[in-house]
Amino acid sequence: MEIALHLGAHLTDDSQLRDCLMANSDMLAAQGILVPRARDFQSLLNDAADHIASGHGAPRAFERLLTATGAGADTRRLVLSAQRLLSRLPDCLDERRFYPGAARRIAALRNIFAGHQVEIFLAVRNPASFVPAYLSNGQVQAQGGPSLQIAGTDLRWSELTEEFRLIWPEAKLTLWCDEDTPFIWHRVLRLVAGYSPEQEFENSFNWFDTVLVDGASQKLAAYLAASPPVDDAHRQKVISVFLDKFCDDQKLDVDVSATGWDEAHVDLLTELYEEDTARIAAMEGVSLIQP
Repeated sequence: MEIALHLGAHLTDDSQLRDCLMANSDMLAAQGILVPRARDFQSLLNDAADHIASGHGAPRAFERLLTATGAGADTRRLVLSAQRLLSRLPDCLDERRFYPGAARRIAALRNIFAGHQVEIFLAVRNPASFVPAYLSNGQVQAQGGPSLQIAGTDLRWSELTEEFRLIWPEAKLTLWCDEDTPFIWHRVLRLVAGYSPEQEFENSFNWFDTVLVDGASQKLAAYLAASPPVDDAHRQKVISVFLDKFCDDQKLDVDVSATGWDEAHVDLLTELYEEDTARIAAMEGVSLIQP
């Protein structure tokens, strides 16, 4: 069975990828693709991974997963999208690393899905915006996260990527930058689903409500329905025009006041992030989706 694991990262997706694919469940089911709710599998997989990481094992975890999600003989691809499979949100960051406890969880997930064709999908985000979003999150604040002194200059997504490659080398690894999502969103949906429909995925333009003024996402959907793009490059050009005309700057504004950073520090983090994503793009066995 094909297994597509969409593992976040936290603060990049807000379940929109899973929600969109679930809205197309009938079409995908006809192709043997199942996209279950996170509540159907997340606790089961987390508990199994915890047992494996502690040395106790979870020999029937995959069989229980199939039962919990309703996967059957006609299921060729199981799409599991849940950020907590890799870590709880408060634990996804410390002073110098993204997902500091990821190694044991990656190894445990590899154990659970042994013998299956696994594709891992992960969005990464500029530390200059990730850290402020993390510190302002209610779950993090409840556990004292804002007390962390995070400079951000040590944070490298390439370190997490290298852990995946080292621990789970046979899994196909696909990443993208959260900042590029407007231009590659439809490509990401197709890749995670493992299917390219003739028409757009239902509700696929809902994501644009996060960056455009109210009503603009419907205008974008209507325009592309009336004038279907000939390819992804054409789609990106149309989306660029809509972003220039209808972008809601307030929705994109990042409050860095909790970090104590100045503008020069934010610029430095962005420069380091660009170097880091270039490093990821050059990694063997890693695919970085870019506009």
